[in-house]
Amino acid sequence: MTLKTPPGGEPRPNDAELEMYARAYRLRAEADTFYLRWQLHTAHAMLLEHDPTRIHTEHGLNGRQIGEGARIAARRFALLLGEPPAFSEPLLRLKIACYEAMIIDADELKRSRAVAMIEAAIRRDAQDLGIVLDEGPVMPDEGGWH
Repeated sequence: MTLKTPPGGEPRPNDAELEMYARAYRLRAEADTFYLRWQLHTAHAMLLEHDPTRIHTEHGLNGRQIGEGARIAARRFALLLGEPPAFSEPLLRLKIACYEAMIIDADELKRSRAVAMIEAAIRRDAQDLGIVLDEGPVMPDEGGWH
């Protein structure tokens, strides 16, 4: 990663970047859509990983690899869900449901820090909404759940 000015010497956004920013702006408040996309990609990951040795010739990857790609996509939607403040209890519940499903997958905890990031967002949202969460350990320790 560099902080250099892009080729051409102009740091202004190009058309592709402006389109990406416009798309991001339009998607900013669609928590239910993010949750459904997270669910869909998670389900796809589980299905694809069920047949890990199947070769998907059209994509040049096996089921395990494509399944990991689906998990990466799911994780992105989980982060999109978790990032903006939850201004209502129903939105907070969506974040919690996503978090609770992800936290029980020990492999997910090894693959990414998304679960910890979502947990931090949930705690802050609950604080802002005046909701008291259980203060017990939420993340498993190295030995797993007790």
